[in-house]
Amino acid sequence: MYQVQSKEVNCRVCGKSVLENAYHCPHCSVGAPGIQSRCPKCKSENYVYHKYGYAFMRALLATCICGPLGPIFGFVGYNRTECICLSCNQGWFPYQKDELLGPFNTFVGEEGKMSRKFKKIPASISAQL
Repeated sequence: MYQVQSKEVNCRVCGKSVLENAYHCPHCSVGAPGIQSRCPKCKSENYVYHKYGYAFMRALLATCICGPLGPIFGFVGYNRTECICLSCNQGWFPYQKDELLGPFNTFVGEEGKMSRKFKKIPASISAQL
């Protein structure tokens, strides 16, 4: 899965230099300025992102099934990035630049892999808006 880093990239709207992991562009105020993607459902480019942390429930379940090595499974997907569309609340995992070329070097689009539909924007993200 894609992981946002603290490298400098161009803002997807105004083109000025921003950090890829910035929540808002200091120049044009667009959300998630360093992630070049769009909603796979409504094709909107108005979105925010969040990072996954340690999955406590997965680790607990894996401990019940696998025993003492279960807590290691809580790190599966740790620090991956998920985008959330502000228009339709659809979640998706953004692509990496290398994923744009599919089999036979054909262009496959800017949309990432769809995840879940959010009923509402999570509180941790709402605080950043």
